[in-house]
Amino acid sequence: MSAVADRRVALGVLALATAAAAGAGVALVGQEVAPTVDAGSASDPAPTPPATAVGGPGTAGPAGTSAPVNPNPIPEDPADVATDTAVPEGVSVQITYATVDAAAGGVVVGGYVAGVIEDGGTCRLVLAQDGQSFSAESEGLADVSNTTCGQLVVPTGSLTSGTWDATLSYSSPAGAERAASTTAVEVP
Repeated sequence: MSAVADRRVALGVLALATAAAAGAGVALVGQEVAPTVDAGSASDPAPTPPATAVGGPGTAGPAGTSAPVNPNPIPEDPADVATDTAVPEGVSVQITYATVDAAAGGVVVGGYVAGVIEDGGTCRLVLAQDGQSFSAESEGLADVSNTTCGQLVVPTGSLTSGTWDATLSYSSPAGAERAASTTAVEVP
């Protein structure tokens, strides 16, 4: 390749690199690229300094037109920093499963209380059918994002076949009922 062709290729590569860098938010300050020397050439070109990156992430416009933009500025009044913990608008009991489990020997119900994180409350399961009811209780335990009731079991020995309403309720440590949820369980 001739020296002119080498120079055109080098300028083309520089133009592509500049376009790619501009798309990434970086501008290159162009430097003339020395032509490639054939191995058989007697002349050695002078070394060319590398291109210099200007701008980068946080630069609002082309190189040299604005100062970097800080996406997280320090508030003028440090008391304006948010420190409150998010508080859900409501408390609800969520039943995660309700079924007959032969290995456990009864109707098993698991669930948690969304909207409250505390230890010491009471989770109460009541199975009801045709005026009959049977219950089980467990202590509510604070979890990372809710209060878990664990697994409650009502032995099947006392239950007749048919559909039972399983109501899981939660009362706070002070005793006030906070929420309840009901689902149907089929006992064979």
